[in-house]
Amino acid sequence: MTPNKSLHAPTDFRKYRAVTFDCYGTLIDWDTGVSTILAPWTVKVGLLLTMDDFLGQFADAQRVHQITDPFKPYRQVLADAFADVATANGHPADAEDLAAFSRSVGTWPPFSDTVWILRQLKKKYVLGVMSNVDDESFSATHKLLGGLIDEIITAEQVQSYKPAAPHFEEMLKRLADKGISKEEVLHVAQSRFHDIEPGNRLGLKTIWIDRRGPKRGRGITVASQAEPAYRFESLAEFFEATVSDA
Repeated sequence: MTPNKSLHAPTDFRKYRAVTFDCYGTLIDWDTGVSTILAPWTVKVGLLLTMDDFLGQFADAQRVHQITDPFKPYRQVLADAFADVATANGHPADAEDLAAFSRSVGTWPPFSDTVWILRQLKKKYVLGVMSNVDDESFSATHKLLGGLIDEIITAEQVQSYKPAAPHFEEMLKRLADKGISKEEVLHVAQSRFHDIEPGNRLGLKTIWIDRRGPKRGRGITVASQAEPAYRFESLAEFFEATVSDA
């Protein structure tokens, strides 16, 4: 089943008081950010692999490290996932390249519609982010987002990686402390695996921002058939079809 692309009943959204987001892939163009760092490396070492294929392999390797027990810090996840893909393709990365990549998160750019839409949403809603990164990396990203996020949950804070529940449980607790119930929360994300699937399990209204649309490859994501309540191809489309008229 193809999720709805647009809405015809924006009044349904008047009850919502908070909008929460996944960050990387939804607000931040991490496919471009990662490619900007790694594409020159592939040229330097002569790796004959398209970036679409590299990103898919990286997504799988990252997931393996994110489920490692005990909890592994995200910067180490990045370095280890990069090392795994590089080695698997016959070109082991050196320590300098691994370190540079692990520190790059705060340089990954927002999508062109992100900051303006966040500013508009902040006029009506409490804004939250639940992200699988560390506090320091997100702090740099938050500056790129205009410092507009009210509640931030990182993997470092909850010592867990989505799609596990702790991010969501902590966010709902913080919003409840503000008098906002689960039924008053919209969760907006690009990853059906990391966000739509667990959001659905917890009874949240989930919005899928299908950033890749018809692009080749899956980018840095893990496959999932989880169905959102609605699907849009950008934050601007989501805002125009739902919130701007609410």
